[in-house]
Amino acid sequence: MFTALNSTVTRTVLGTVGTALCAGLCLVGATAPAHAGTVYDTARSQNVSYADIDLGSTQGRITLERRIKSAARAVCATGNVDVQSMKDESRCVRVALDSVKPKVVAALSVKRAVG
Repeated sequence: MFTALNSTVTRTVLGTVGTALCAGLCLVGATAPAHAGTVYDTARSQNVSYADIDLGSTQGRITLERRIKSAARAVCATGNVDVQSMKDESRCVRVALDSVKPKVVAALSVKRAVG
């Protein structure tokens, strides 16, 4: 028989697991049409360092953009060369680049404020 503490802990753990499972299923349901039948098992990411770049210069911003594009292509690569895989990779790169724009704007804003 559960004590009140064990019951509370059990409900909390089960509630957390249930919430995570429900959120995962909702995410898959929401993203499946956008990926045209392709569902990624895990979120993938790659850090892009810009500590060695002068973001105040045009060349520095170009270098950062190249690094970000390279990282997006690496993260989205499937290694497959069929047409659907290539479309999925291209879409993935676009989404990745769109998702990083606010972070780039923030980094450039900090540079402008500091430098």
